[in-house]
Amino acid sequence: MTMMRRFLLLAPLAAALTLSGCGDDDGDPVRDAGGPDDAGPMDAAMDAGTDAGPPRCTDPGRTLGESCATAADCVDGCACNGIELCEEGTCVAGVPLCDDGTECTTDSCDEDSDSCTFEPDHASCQDDDLCNGEELCVPTRGCVDGPRATCVDGDPCTVGFCDPETGCGFELRDLDGDGFADERCGGLDCNDDPEIGASIYPGAEEVCDNALDDNCNRQTDAREITCTGSNDDCATAEALSGPGSYVRTTRGLSSDLQLGCRPTGLDAMFTFTLAERQDVQVLLDVEGGNGAVAIRPLAECGSDGPDAFCANEGERSALTARDLAPGDYAVVVKTSTALTYTLTLVYADPTPVQPVDVCDEDTVDIAAGGTFTGLFTDVFDDYELACRTPSATADRPDVAYRLTITEPKDVILRASTRSTSSITPSTYLTLVRDCGNPDTAIACVQSRDAEIRRRALAPGTYYVLIESSSSTAVSWELQASVVDAMPRNEGDACSTAVDVTDATATLPLDMLELDTGTGCGGTSASNRDGSFSFTLTETRDVILETNVGAIHYLSVATECGNPATETFCTSGTPGLSERLLRVEPGTYWVTVSTALSAGDLEVTARTEDPTFPPANDDCSAPTALEDGVEVRGNLLGASDAELSCGPDGSRDAFHVLELSEARNVTLVARRTDGGTEPIYLGLRSMGCDVSPEDACVSGVPALLNRTLEAGTYHVLVESTASFAGPYSLIAYLAAP
Repeated sequence: MTMMRRFLLLAPLAAALTLSGCGDDDGDPVRDAGGPDDAGPMDAAMDAGTDAGPPRCTDPGRTLGESCATAADCVDGCACNGIELCEEGTCVAGVPLCDDGTECTTDSCDEDSDSCTFEPDHASCQDDDLCNGEELCVPTRGCVDGPRATCVDGDPCTVGFCDPETGCGFELRDLDGDGFADERCGGLDCNDDPEIGASIYPGAEEVCDNALDDNCNRQTDAREITCTGSNDDCATAEALSGPGSYVRTTRGLSSDLQLGCRPTGLDAMFTFTLAERQDVQVLLDVEGGNGAVAIRPLAECGSDGPDAFCANEGERSALTARDLAPGDYAVVVKTSTALTYTLTLVYADPTPVQPVDVCDEDTVDIAAGGTFTGLFTDVFDDYELACRTPSATADRPDVAYRLTITEPKDVILRASTRSTSSITPSTYLTLVRDCGNPDTAIACVQSRDAEIRRRALAPGTYYVLIESSSSTAVSWELQASVVDAMPRNEGDACSTAVDVTDATATLPLDMLELDTGTGCGGTSASNRDGSFSFTLTETRDVILETNVGAIHYLSVATECGNPATETFCTSGTPGLSERLLRVEPGTYWVTVSTALSAGDLEVTARTEDPTFPPANDDCSAPTALEDGVEVRGNLLGASDAELSCGPDGSRDAFHVLELSEARNVTLVARRTDGGTEPIYLGLRSMGCDVSPEDACVSGVPALLNRTLEAGTYHVLVESTASFAGPYSLIAYLAAP
């Protein structure tokens, strides 16, 4: 901004001469002359107004240095150079009239108009700093600061700054000052909060359990691959603050206990406390696998079940524990693999539990027999039935009855359900020892009129569970007949089981009836089963051989008639031969089930000296491999120490290969017993017990070729248990 101020002056002589006839006694020889006759010639001319006027300004300063008696003698007729003075008889210059005393202005005087002009020179005021504004020259004041640069562009995503040399500039917003611009403005910072965002940016170290995505990779806490769980057992259980959803992981956790509805998998422990009676619902959503969840009293946290409340429904499991008493409880999550899951805890007002809703000491007992009916509106979905595949459509209310008998009984159970549909629904009916563990089912059937028959059912407590296939099921009916057991044929029941220790037994199939079947099959109403036993006084291998002539199921259990105690179960046709390794002393019960109704069932249990594991059965003592040197071993007595390239349950042996330099390595594994089943090879570079494998192959033989850098490598040889036997392994090394 430029300012100009102009000053109009009186006629040049008016500043020195008075226009009246009176003097003013101010010491000025011209103005004090007292009248026109006493003034000098210029004054006289002005007073007269008729004779000669004041001298014209033709030669500024022409009188300077001349002799004078008064100031009037020195007047040169020019106003701009001021009024000349007479000092000690000599004319001297006066003070120029157009000087405002300001250095940044250019002063000028116009003789014709008797006016001064003061032109501001703004350029002379500049300090070359574009940030403090453009300096201005103001007459009478000099150089003053201009308005400072504001550097505001109106964009909320930019922050202005000023450089003294280049002026205003703008950069993307970085409110937390971590060097990364806000991603909402086109930057990379996922959290630009100035209070907490300084440590959150791409490449930052992920901090687990702070609910923040510290490294901006869209993975938070439990979903971050580097984060592991810390609640591995009851002592380190995480205390849940109350209802809500909790995202957690089973990475880094181990398998510590069994759930009633899921015996295997990695587990995580939680606790919660109820101050009053509540219904508690737990939802488990797993990512990339399946899982189960259970609620149990905290005092039973570390037990292997059974669980009154347990759900194992795949990717999403839900259970409701109704009318829980005040106290401390544990929630156990079990997942198939190391993965991320969401655990949701919901509280609700307590719902009184009906005596046919859950399995406990208050459940209605049907040991006296009779007909039992009820409405599905009175019960909830509490349990998983062995013959019903868990799915989103299988969430149906279930009914529970208790059956407690003190001596063998013949039991007949018939159940049906009704719905609002005109189509009669199917009914699921199961007889189970532990409601929370479907694997303990003695029988499970599905039919419009479902029926279970058991002869000489062993003494104990059982439960009967009923479900309908219909989502609009209204009611159910259960008919129970419980009578004293009739005598059984030899081998037809646990009470008449045949001892086959180092012996062979043959039973006519038409003399057998179905009692339990096996845990891996043979439980349908059309099947029939035979009961056998063998007894060991010392640790032995047991070779079981069966011959039926058709597909059949074979199981070994420590308690007769209880599939939950099975230690082995398989199937095949027309005969089976299975070697059980290092069986501990005791009596074991063998069940064979088939759908054949005619012919004979033959069973043998031959005992032999125990087969012990090879020295390289685990990572503690792997067998060393050398170039071109064949190593022989036997997988027969090996365990499944590591999950590697073979199917789950495969037996494995461990080897180590040390390379001092890069080599091309060829590994060849083959069976030496003439078997034609595939053998498996796994190669690990990160450690003997660190998976996954760098490479996996299988074949007859199995051949693996890789160029490897110098280092330590572990080689795992595996075979399925049914075909485990002797093998050879050789490594050939060559230049890479």
